[in-house]
Amino acid sequence: MTHDGYDVDAGRLAEQASQFEPLSSRVAAIHRGLADALSTDGACWGTDQVGQSFSAVHAEPSDDVVARLSSLSERLGSVGTRLSDTASTYSAGEDDAVDRVKAAEQ
Repeated sequence: MTHDGYDVDAGRLAEQASQFEPLSSRVAAIHRGLADALSTDGACWGTDQVGQSFSAVHAEPSDDVVARLSSLSERLGSVGTRLSDTASTYSAGEDDAVDRVKAAEQ
C-alpha cells in the first residue's frame, strides 16, 4: 500500500510480527532458568566482609536485571501483537479502498 510517499507490505509485516512469539518464549525460558538458579544458589558470595561488599555493589543491580527480564518476554509478545494488528489494519484498509474504487466504477 502506498500513501504520501511510504509503502507498507502488510504480508511481510505480519510475517515479521510472527517472529516475536518464539523470541518471547525464548526470553521467558531464559528468565525462568536464571531466576531458578539464583533462587536455588541464594547469596553465593558469602557473609564475610568481602561478600558483604560484593553484595552491596552488585545485588541490587542483579535483582533489577532479573525483574526487567521477567517483563521483557511480555513486552516482546506485545510488540508482535501490535505489529500483527497493524498489518491487519493496513490490509483491511487497502481491501476497503479497492472495494470502494470498484463500486465507484460500476
